[in-house]
Amino acid sequence: MNLMNKNYSLFFFQLYELSDEPKRKEFLDDLFAFMQKRGTPVNRIPIMAKHVLDLYELFRLVVSKGGLVEVINKKLWREVTKGLNLPSSITSAAFTLRTQYMKYLYPFECEKLQLSSPGELQAAI
Repeated sequence: MNLMNKNYSLFFFQLYELSDEPKRKEFLDDLFAFMQKRGTPVNRIPIMAKHVLDLYELFRLVVSKGGLVEVINKKLWREVTKGLNLPSSITSAAFTLRTQYMKYLYPFECEKLQLSSPGELQAAI
């Protein structure tokens, strides 16, 4: 295993180990299987503020606020940023979170929860 594969595996492991919440493993397994099945496997875990971006918690926070389109329309990214305990010094946090959510989580949100459609997302951005 080369160094890149070791780092890749470490990041995936860290995502699973960020908390011991029982639904975390099930969510991550479902997310990765879904993305693989649709032909867009998660090949790289996003990093934010020098830490693995907690995709599970990001998804939970956005969904709890009505989904991606609602968060965009109501400008709730600051609340999401606080919920993830990201430093307020990251001025691009909202943009980065939105970009990462759209890449890694929005297709999953559409498939599993149908909170909005890609057309509604296009209108919001």
